[in-house]
Amino acid sequence: MPILITGAMGHVGYETVRNALARGHEVVAQYRSVFRERDAAALEGPVCWVRCDLANQAELSALLGRHKVHGCIHTAAVPNDQHARQDPLGTVDANVVAVSRLLDAARTRNWRRFIYVSTGSVFQNAVDVTKPILEDATPSVTNVYSTTKYAGELLTSMYRSQFGVSAAIVRISWVYGPPLVPRIRENPRGPIPVFLRLALAGKAIHEPSGRDFGATYTYVADVAGGLLAAYEADNLAHGVYHLSCGRNILTDEVAAAVRAAVPGCVIEVGPGTAPWTDHSRMRGPLSGTRLRDDTGFAPRYALEQGVKAFADWMRAHPDIYRE
Repeated sequence: MPILITGAMGHVGYETVRNALARGHEVVAQYRSVFRERDAAALEGPVCWVRCDLANQAELSALLGRHKVHGCIHTAAVPNDQHARQDPLGTVDANVVAVSRLLDAARTRNWRRFIYVSTGSVFQNAVDVTKPILEDATPSVTNVYSTTKYAGELLTSMYRSQFGVSAAIVRISWVYGPPLVPRIRENPRGPIPVFLRLALAGKAIHEPSGRDFGATYTYVADVAGGLLAAYEADNLAHGVYHLSCGRNILTDEVAAAVRAAVPGCVIEVGPGTAPWTDHSRMRGPLSGTRLRDDTGFAPRYALEQGVKAFADWMRAHPDIYRE
């Protein structure tokens, strides 16, 4: 029986579909509005693309009536506060209501596993950047995005503890890599896609601020691999996992990796954490060993490898990053 992967046209969702197919899974790939025919056609294997508003019970019931899935990796969400603040009620529908409907489907249909993809942004007040944030840390939310994602966590934990649903939360942070190269600068995505796009276009990068910013960047293929490892595990001893490199990587390191991937590019960055903290807060590194201990999975891509792989992909798809 297939896996339902939600948000399958999104950044993490698309890569998770690709990895799931490579690992021999059948996939029902859900999307809500955006559908890119070229990206869908690029995937090989048993995948069925289905348009569905997950917050709409009738649409979700129709999807599950047609497709007998045995579990779900839920990546669909309004992705950051820059978008969430523009439509708070729509964000509640996407980030909370949809989660509750999927969890109840997991309960009533006896799914083998439900993986809820959450975010390090639920730790908005963990501002001591020297202190790692472990899986048992208490979340502290302050904005629309983090609040709605934490609400999804609470629902996932409730269905796990109260109804025995085999559910787990996997928090990710500052994901980068193909196919996401925003055409309009999105600072919540971090400096990697911005710097690579400008460098490959032959433009010098002069940022007035941002050198003191650091985050636990994770290459998208590692995120997909970790989510599938959690889904495939025979047993998950915990309800919360962190998927990240385990340390904060400073902008100087990002700049060095981009220079290595694009020789000759010019990158100059001034002090401070803005603009990368305009819609969030710099926090301690998302850390923990539960995912490795319970599934054997650990990220494979160091920053330099991930940035090079991203740059190589962009070179092979110049229409994506050129204006």
